[in-house]
Amino acid sequence: MTDTTELDKIVAVSNTGPLVSAFQCGRIDLLKRYFSLVYITTSEVQELDGHGWLDEITQLIREGFVVVAELTDSEKKQSETVAKRIERSHKNTRSDWRDDLAEAEAIILMQNRPDLNVALILLDEKAARQVAGEMGLKMTGFPGILGRAGLDGILTKDDIRHLLKTCQQQGTYYGDKLIETLVENYGR
Repeated sequence: MTDTTELDKIVAVSNTGPLVSAFQCGRIDLLKRYFSLVYITTSEVQELDGHGWLDEITQLIREGFVVVAELTDSEKKQSETVAKRIERSHKNTRSDWRDDLAEAEAIILMQNRPDLNVALILLDEKAARQVAGEMGLKMTGFPGILGRAGLDGILTKDDIRHLLKTCQQQGTYYGDKLIETLVENYGR
């Protein structure tokens, strides 16, 4: 098993989905293992509140692990453009671009703020991942974090399967094929 020191940790911007998954399966510790700091936007705090995770995100903000970044008016306009682009994506199942605004804001935050030293963005939604990829952003999602933990010897195949199935049972869509591919490729 590899030990991740403070120097190995990176800064990330996260969308709501990966945080919700970490809360659902009780593994926020994995985010803390690999990231020194996670930025989110105000709209993501609202989304987390809507999903019932306000107390948990407030605690992470108090700890200084999560920082809420305010977007400028210009960044908000850019986010609207990106949200509309996500909405047009063939992988998107939502019908209103406003439903993609939190993902778009996370993308814009990473793209526009080099001073934050963000190394990657955490996104789970397929359409947002497609657009972020087209924009050249480095990304992973909660399943990717579990995969990394598997490679590091922290999680077994059964652990990965159990954690993703727990999220699945609580309403997060992770397909069975994705789960089994992760288990086989990254679990030990």
